[in-house]
Amino acid sequence: MKKLILILTGFIFCSEVVFSQGFYNKNRNRNFILSAGTGTAHYYGDLAKQGDHSNIKPNFAIGARYNFYRWFSAGAELTWFMLAGNDKTDPNKESRNLSFQSHNFELSTVFHASLFEEDRRFYLRPFANPYIYAGVGLVSYNPTAKLEGQRYNLRKLNTSGEDYSGFTVSFPVGAGVKLRVNPFFNVVLDGGYRLLISDHIDDVSSGKYPDPTSFSDETARLLSDRTWELGINPTWAEQGKEFRGNPDNNDGYFIFNVKVEYYFMELGKSSTFRKKLKGGKSKKLKPPKRRTNKQINRRRF
Repeated sequence: MKKLILILTGFIFCSEVVFSQGFYNKNRNRNFILSAGTGTAHYYGDLAKQGDHSNIKPNFAIGARYNFYRWFSAGAELTWFMLAGNDKTDPNKESRNLSFQSHNFELSTVFHASLFEEDRRFYLRPFANPYIYAGVGLVSYNPTAKLEGQRYNLRKLNTSGEDYSGFTVSFPVGAGVKLRVNPFFNVVLDGGYRLLISDHIDDVSSGKYPDPTSFSDETARLLSDRTWELGINPTWAEQGKEFRGNPDNNDGYFIFNVKVEYYFMELGKSSTFRKKLKGGKSKKLKPPKRRTNKQINRRRF
C-alpha cells in the first residue's frame, strides 16, 4: 500500500509539471474522466458474523465516467474483489462449520449526482465535492472451500443441493467525496453497498440440508455438511435439520475504495477559451484591409 501511494504521488506530480506547460491543456474543456483505485470488500450473508472483520478482503477497480451536465455524470467500472466468510466460531448461534472464499468480478454502470456543480472550466471545480450514486451491474462469482488442504469449487459440486448460476445482478448504491489535488487529478473516497438478487454467493441458501445419500461424490457430501469435523454424530444433515441457510435474505457486500481520477479529454465540445458568438459560431478575427497608395498619400498631407 505504501508503494502504491508513492507511485500515485509521483505520477500526479510529474503530470502536473508536464500538463501545466500548455495554456491550451489547462483551459480546454475536459469532461471524460479515467479512474483507478483499490480498497476493501466486506461480505454480508449467511456466513457473516457480527463484529467480525476477518472477512474484509481486497479489491481493485478501474473505470471511466462522463460529465454530461454540471451536477451529473455517468460512467462504467470494472472491479475485481474477494469475498470470504465462515461461522466456525460465531458465539451467537450454533456453528454449522461452513465457510467459503471467492474471487469475483463486477461490471457496473452508475449515475453520479454531485452536491456542487462543475462548470466548463474543469480546473475551477470545488476543492471538495460530495456525491451520491446508484446503478446496476453484473457480477461473476465462484464460492470455494478447502478440505484437507485442497480447494474445491462448491457450485460445481452442488454442495448446497440447488443448481444456480455463477452470475447475478447487483444494484450499487453509495456516496463519496472528490478532492481536487491539482487541475487534472482528484483523489476520491468512495463507499457503496451492493444489493444482489442472489442468495448463493456464499453457496449457502436453502434452509434444509441436502440428503447425504443424494451425493455420488464423497467430497461433495463432506463439504455440504461439515458438522462431522466438530465430532457431531450423526451429522446435522443426517438428523434432518433445516437451518443450513436463510433463503429469505439475499447476500450482499460493501466496497470501499480510494481512487485517483484523471481529467482526460473533452468529448464533443469546443475549447473553453474560444469565445462564442450568438448562434453557436466561433468568433473569427478579420484581417486588416490593405490601403491604396492614394489613401497613404492623403494621410501624409
